[in-house]
Amino acid sequence: MFKFRNIGIAGLGLIGGSLALEVKRRGIACRVTGFSRRRSTLEKAKTGGIIDQYYLNFEKGLGDLDLLVIATPIRVMNDYFAKVRRNNPSLLVTDAASVKDGVVRDAEAILGKNSNFVGSHPMAGSEKSGIDAVRENLFEGRFVVITPSRHTKKGNLAKIRDFWRSLGAIPVMMSPQEHDRLIALTSHLPHAVVFSLVSLIEKAGRNNERLFSCVGSGFLDTTRIGKSNPELWAEIFMANRKNLIHWITEFEKKLSVMKRMLKEGNYEQLAGRLDALKKIREELDGKRKDI
Repeated sequence: MFKFRNIGIAGLGLIGGSLALEVKRRGIACRVTGFSRRRSTLEKAKTGGIIDQYYLNFEKGLGDLDLLVIATPIRVMNDYFAKVRRNNPSLLVTDAASVKDGVVRDAEAILGKNSNFVGSHPMAGSEKSGIDAVRENLFEGRFVVITPSRHTKKGNLAKIRDFWRSLGAIPVMMSPQEHDRLIALTSHLPHAVVFSLVSLIEKAGRNNERLFSCVGSGFLDTTRIGKSNPELWAEIFMANRKNLIHWITEFEKKLSVMKRMLKEGNYEQLAGRLDALKKIREELDGKRKDI
């Protein structure tokens, strides 16, 4: 039944903690080992039955693993790669970062092109973060983008694909470069737009009670992701800034078209454009189901 003997998960926030929980719940590994820089997080995860054992010292627990999932902030991933290289260079490794091109290149530069690293990005985020945000079935029915390079070994690719499938996820393959270009549009740009939209609250007057009486479910639903971890998203924006800048520029062009229609008072053109965009949005639901 068990696919792995001992899976290590570095970083026990929403993604890493939920991974650990699901690996245990679904019997994917005999043992789940947690790694974090915070003892309080590790103790809470152990007490809550999310992990079986833990290490504050990452290097001490590396030798006994047969799979490592790195679910840490991007800025510290290279440190983990370096420690894997020193202590268990043949270890099968994947990650959960939402930027892939730089991560894959760094992994191959540090671990070596002949390493057992396979890049992954589960599309299962939330505005919530930390060990307290962990929940069951987070990956059930969610896409996970796996980003092999030309150096990725077929056997490792199959193992990582099967690992995500065992968590209920739907694996999709694409290059790291294509992933970053597309995810900048579908995830990174929406966050940037929402943060910018929320900034208008300040301009309108944060202490204006009449303003808040006009804040309905449309604004709240649209800006929900504006409650996401700001340090995490600043890091993601910078890591994928070239692609994000491209899509911000394209978005500015589309917004300017709508602005022009409003200035011209062209109702028929505006209504026609909104109708076309509504149909595109409705098609998304059907296309996702067909994959």
